[in-house]
Amino acid sequence: MAVVLDVDVDAGVEPGPAPTTCASGRIWTEATGGTGATMAPGYACRNCHLRQAPSMAYFFMGTVFPSLHEADGCDARLQEPSNVKVEILDLEDQVRLTLVPNSAGNFMSTTLQPSFPMPYRARLVGPDGTSRMMATPQSNGDCNSCHTEQGTQNAPGRIALP
Repeated sequence: MAVVLDVDVDAGVEPGPAPTTCASGRIWTEATGGTGATMAPGYACRNCHLRQAPSMAYFFMGTVFPSLHEADGCDARLQEPSNVKVEILDLEDQVRLTLVPNSAGNFMSTTLQPSFPMPYRARLVGPDGTSRMMATPQSNGDCNSCHTEQGTQNAPGRIALP
């Protein structure tokens, strides 16, 4: 069952900034969380990697959270990360790539460029099989650059579990 998030947002979200939360109560810092695949959840991954670690600036990078307005650095603490999938679809809605978030919610591809023509759309499949599809095709794979605490570029907020 696919759900387009715009329908949910149009159904009654109050105007103005939404309250920011951190459901896990755990905020990542380099001192406590170190570096690696679970670092800096919610921050624009690829943007930082392009500047500081270009060989690891994978094309698709982002974070899945339990709700739309989680704070930068909030550790998503996904219950079953292997049961959550981020599917990257081409313009014909064919799944071209499946990414699995880690326990911090972070996901990433393994290549610096996409292996298929842009633009793409993404579908998030939750642990129970329900899904949410991105409404607007994109060419930027740095998902957290739009999916911020409050959302930018018409994103409603974080990439949130359906």
